[in-house]
Amino acid sequence: MALFRKCALAAVLLLVMSGTALAQEAVIVTVNDHPVTGFDVEQRIKLLEFLGERNPAKLARKAVANEIINDFVKIDEAKRQKIDPTEKDLDERMNSMAQNMKTDEAGLKSKLASAGLTMTALRQYAGAQMAFGHLLQLKYREKVAVDPADVDKKFAAVKADINSKVAKIESDPRRAAVKVLELQEINFPAEGNDPQLLQSRAVEAGQVAQKISGCGNIKAATSGVFNVQIGRKIEADSRKIPPPLMAQMNAKGVGHAVGPMRYPKGIQLLAFCGTHTVTPPPIKVTMPTREQIQTMALNEKYAAVEDKYVAILRKTAVIEYKDPSYAQ
Repeated sequence: MALFRKCALAAVLLLVMSGTALAQEAVIVTVNDHPVTGFDVEQRIKLLEFLGERNPAKLARKAVANEIINDFVKIDEAKRQKIDPTEKDLDERMNSMAQNMKTDEAGLKSKLASAGLTMTALRQYAGAQMAFGHLLQLKYREKVAVDPADVDKKFAAVKADINSKVAKIESDPRRAAVKVLELQEINFPAEGNDPQLLQSRAVEAGQVAQKISGCGNIKAATSGVFNVQIGRKIEADSRKIPPPLMAQMNAKGVGHAVGPMRYPKGIQLLAFCGTHTVTPPPIKVTMPTREQIQTMALNEKYAAVEDKYVAILRKTAVIEYKDPSYAQ
């Protein structure tokens, strides 16, 4: 019976694994007879993450499938125009990408493998980019560029926006300077709740308090007193100290002790050792360079041009959705 159960469980696991594999290999859409499978979508998601994409919307399966469809549309049009990249062109692009990652082709393959990717996925992605670049230059005669004046305007706007946000954060009351009190606990333990013992300990604490003239002489002030514990030093936010206690400290002044007062294990003094101010460090912001803003503006313009011409190319492409959930 036990053997039967093990065999049954193995069969179920095999069916689950087989179902997952079939789902990955299932064709979700064809583009001019190019099949796009679930595995292709998974590979492209991993590739985009490998290349630094973090926008969840761009990593959604439907968006990624649409991107792959656009790639095949670009590649097929470039082939019709006989301006598609050659294997040599792609080899050079792979070599260039490897150099940018401070490695060689073998190192690039290793990095891709570590991310669960194949070189084929990267070559297809790069091939589509190169194909569309050729289409823009040779077919559409479109030169993607940005006006320097527009870059300057965008650069100024980005800097102003960042400075405004920083100023708003800096003005937050929670970032105000905080006065911190430096306190030293002096404990006079008393076992139980015997009123006479507590009174006796309170008298001893009061005598010690009169001898304290600074936190440096606490040890001398407590010398000869039975069972006195010089406790931990405390840094207390002045805003959180009860007002009556704060009033006593202000009245006594730095270098004197407040108390005696009751604490769970007996009687306690609090020596007021000093104050200091804690100011949050200024917010550090790395402003983008003008070159970065120019690249951003160029990418935005390129994306707009890409959308324009890909929409035209898709009108003549044969796109058939096998899985309706991926349809536009």
